[in-house]
Amino acid sequence: MIRKALGKLNIAIALTLAVVMTGGLGGATYVLASSTSNFTQTINAGTLAVDIVDASYVTVGSPTMAMTAATFSFTCQTITGSFGTASQQIYVKNPDAADAGWVVSLAASAPTAVWNSVGTDFDFNEAGSAGCVDDGATTDADAFGGQMTVNPSAGTLAVGQCTSCVVTNVSKGSSAAFVETTTNSITVLTGAALSDDIGDWKLTGVSISQKIPKEQPAASDYNINMVLTITAS
Repeated sequence: MIRKALGKLNIAIALTLAVVMTGGLGGATYVLASSTSNFTQTINAGTLAVDIVDASYVTVGSPTMAMTAATFSFTCQTITGSFGTASQQIYVKNPDAADAGWVVSLAASAPTAVWNSVGTDFDFNEAGSAGCVDDGATTDADAFGGQMTVNPSAGTLAVGQCTSCVVTNVSKGSSAAFVETTTNSITVLTGAALSDDIGDWKLTGVSISQKIPKEQPAASDYNINMVLTITAS
């Protein structure tokens, strides 16, 4: 009799548990805890940037650009160079950071920078005498100077790694010359407000010309640091 009673009790307990877990015997089901997890994710906009990269879009640690060699001259002369190559591309990246557009410009490290060589410096941004100054005054800061001209329109613009981007509404700058205190930076590229909000572009073959004053001493180490910057519109 005791065993039968326990058996009936177990049946009653089991039935009660079934009712609690299923919500009743009428066919409705009630889950005690949800089995669905709501996963969330955030993708932040990246940073607007301009860089010098190689063909694999890896940053070039110490980019350089060599002008054509000049020969000592008793008259003013002009040398040329090409800024941006397949192995050192000018690279712009807008990862949804500047939806209203952007501007890339080129400038010297300072408006007072010079083509530097040991004891034989000369200005890069003199507008006097058609961009080639030599007034013979050894104590004058502008005694020796030339003028650099940048012509981005001569370059080649293309899309970078983005597979769905276009160069529409991205334009190359016009040819312009540096003039100290007046033109300290020159526009290289402009992304208009209607350009791709998410995109990347590369520019090669920007034409550079530099006038050299007459009788500028021979040296193999003339150099000047030029800096690319990008600004959101």
